Amino acid sequence: MGNKRPGERWSSLDHFRGLALFLMIVVNSLSDYDVPSWLKHAPWNGYRFPDLVAPMFLFAMGVAYRISWERRVSKFGLKRTVLHFVRRYILLFLFGFIGTLIAERSFDWGILQMLGATGLFALPLMFVPPLYSLIVSLLFLALYQIALDHLGLWRFVAGFDMGGPFATLSWCFVLSFSASLVGAEVEKRMADPWSLFFIGLSTASAGFLSSFLVPLNKHLVSCSYILFSTGLTTILFSLTHFLVEVRGFRIGALDALGKNSLSIFILSSVISMFVREALPHSVPVIYPVLITLCI
Repeated sequence: MGNKRPGERWSSLDHFRGLALFLMIVVNSLSDYDVPSWLKHAPWNGYRFPDLVAPMFLFAMGVAYRISWERRVSKFGLKRTVLHFVRRYILLFLFGFIGTLIAERSFDWGILQMLGATGLFALPLMFVPPLYSLIVSLLFLALYQIALDHLGLWRFVAGFDMGGPFATLSWCFVLSFSASLVGAEVEKRMADPWSLFFIGLSTASAGFLSSFLVPLNKHLVSCSYILFSTGLTTILFSLTHFLVEVRGFRIGALDALGKNSLSIFILSSVISMFVREALPHSVPVIYPVLITLCI
């Protein structure tokens, strides 16, 4: 099962987070260029490979959230733990806000703003048992979809890259799901990759079936998109967990990326910004590809 002693670092989480970061860098660096359509987000309804990347990163954050929360509460107490996470996610949000303001001269809602806002919003859910946390986040997801469909919320959500502040209600499910069902099991050193695989398969199936009623839409962060993405991400994590913790498979580059994910993402975003300014969008795709690999 890949059990560990308390306090040991899970290499599978670092590998998974590193994979998510690598894919995010690739997608963000190449999205403005003439690349195959499968390397771009679905234009509206539908699902493509890049639509999975942000949920992967948020999923990894949720797993680490629960593990870090439990360990910090036992070591430093509740008050210091809460202050730690409040500072962490406020700084994450500010990095994204200031970076977007400087780079794009806009108040758009990018990936760092989404991660920071979701981390703050989900903080109260850390106080309740994992099952209750999951139920509450599912209610948030349902209320969000009702507001999209019947209260005109989609008009506000569609104008932002990651759905804006209102979509935090929807993104919260990914984080709560991974923290409750995966992070809690990992922290207890009982994570079974096959159980995680079938949980992911069930969740992805629920998302796919619900897409016949509510289309998969990353831009609106629809409930079907969230469920489908959460399920696929859980499947990918279960496979990573099996390969790394059970079979002992290691990729040093992914492990290093996962251990330094925030600083590397910020650095790569800055470099990508200069690359987009220097290279016209009409250049052959091989040039941004080579630069992306160097990043």
